[in-house]
Amino acid sequence: MKQLFCTSVLIVGSLWGAQAQGIRVGLRAGANYSTATGADTKNLEGLWGPAGGLVVNIPLTTDGFFSLQPEVGYARKGYNRLAVPGISSGARLFLHYLNAPLLAKVKVGGWLAEAGPQVGYLLDVKDRNPTVDPSPDNRPNRLAPYRRWELGYVAGIGYELKNGLGIGVRYNGGFTRILQESVTVPLTRSHNSAFQCQLTYLVTRR
Repeated sequence: MKQLFCTSVLIVGSLWGAQAQGIRVGLRAGANYSTATGADTKNLEGLWGPAGGLVVNIPLTTDGFFSLQPEVGYARKGYNRLAVPGISSGARLFLHYLNAPLLAKVKVGGWLAEAGPQVGYLLDVKDRNPTVDPSPDNRPNRLAPYRRWELGYVAGIGYELKNGLGIGVRYNGGFTRILQESVTVPLTRSHNSAFQCQLTYLVTRR
């Protein structure tokens, strides 16, 4: 996972030097609606959370039709676990990720489509279950059951104005399981799943 991240950085650095004149940089900000997919996820509800970060758009054609777009940003994912009478109490799980997608982007007029891999790093976990533990956020080993590195993918569509302002929707899925394989609890085989809506603003680097 770390090697993939380093390789992506080297590729982006090479393209930055080759296409420096047309590079655009900017910001994206929005929200994602996240849950988990896979086995044992039928008693889950989604959560809204913030998402945003830095964007670099590197054109690979002179007309802007095809470009490469590395990003780095934050996203809060997670889900609501519904209470099951006689079995388990409800809880709310917040997963805080630092994400670095590398997207291939196609643009026709103002319309665009984008897709590519993403590497994520789990920064922190907040498991709110006051019935079981009134202060779970202070546990020093709270990250131990979770995989810190996540390999996933991003796909989306959007529209961008000539002034660099854009709007878009994305789907972000995880290939890597949320929990460690050694953890023997429900949701062991679950993966992150999130729909995102966002605003972007790009300016040309001079």
